[in-house]
Amino acid sequence: MQFTRPLEVAEKKLLRLFKYYAAPFLPKHDLSNWELLAIAQHHGLPTRLLDWSRNPLVAAYFAVDREFNGNGAVYVLKGKMFIDIEANDPFQIKAVSKFIPAHITPRIAAQSGLFTIHPKPSKAFDSSNVDKLVIVNSLRRQLKSVLYRYGIHRGSLFPDLDGTASHIQWLNTNSY
Repeated sequence: MQFTRPLEVAEKKLLRLFKYYAAPFLPKHDLSNWELLAIAQHHGLPTRLLDWSRNPLVAAYFAVDREFNGNGAVYVLKGKMFIDIEANDPFQIKAVSKFIPAHITPRIAAQSGLFTIHPKPSKAFDSSNVDKLVIVNSLRRQLKSVLYRYGIHRGSLFPDLDGTASHIQWLNTNSY
């Protein structure tokens, strides 16, 4: 007899509720659990996924986007670790693995989305395959302006009205 862990029960419930309430906003209605998890994670729902980007400029943007007093960081995950999502259930994964979701939303495509899936989502992810690149606080604002000139900004990474409005607000408060 296999017992379901309480966290997994809560996680599946959240995913069911997300699928129900997000239906009007989803690109299609026959999404797999992998696709639903990717969209839910991208929109802030707690999942067993960790969001990454294959584009180092996008990763740098997220390290400097928000104003705070401190250094930023880009984490680089090395190694193949890819999983066949057609042959595996996301709730039965035994080891941390990577997968690239289909470009099911403009946001995932614009951010060059990649995810890791974690079999024990409540356990901190600690791996010798991760390098941390620090962006010192004194350079964060300047790097954000440089990324803007390369087309990496909130409007391009969040290709919707919220991203556009946020980008316009940033443009209005910053000079180049």
